[in-house]
Amino acid sequence: MNTVFRLLTLCLLMFLLLPQAVLASSDKGMGPYEMGEKYFARQDYRTALQYYRKALGQNDVRAHYRTGLIYEDAGKDRDALKHYQRFIDLGRQGAQRNDAVRRVRAIEDRLSRESTRSSELLERGKGLFMEGKYREAEQVLLQAVSQDETDPEVHFYLGEVYMALEDYSKAESEYNKAKEYY
Repeated sequence: MNTVFRLLTLCLLMFLLLPQAVLASSDKGMGPYEMGEKYFARQDYRTALQYYRKALGQNDVRAHYRTGLIYEDAGKDRDALKHYQRFIDLGRQGAQRNDAVRRVRAIEDRLSRESTRSSELLERGKGLFMEGKYREAEQVLLQAVSQDETDPEVHFYLGEVYMALEDYSKAESEYNKAKEYY
């Protein structure tokens, strides 16, 4: 009985592990970029990004374009912009380069509009803070952060608002963010 149980367990393990072994053997000889392409095609962007990062470590320029696509789709425009620009600087002429140029222009336009809106919200939030309307200022400054989370001045004034509201842990957090982005 014990031998039968062991044999059944062994068969079950082989049945479960065999597909993974077959997949792993089919990936032999593929570089990080090709592996990234495989996962990109499956729309497994997290895994694709891991392989593209490895490809970037090997100076594979093509990975900049794909990494830009993933970041742009995730709403991380600044990261996407960095990779598209690097691809344009290092890449060959062709359809992907032309697409990267078009995407850079669109992202720069979006970031410019966000920056203008963020500046307007910052000024409004500062005014509310100066008037002593701390809760209103907090709401406006949080909107500004959602537009541009890397603006140190927004974080500084949020810290000031939280100090006035005596929420010292939030104030400290915002001051640290302001230092980080300054």
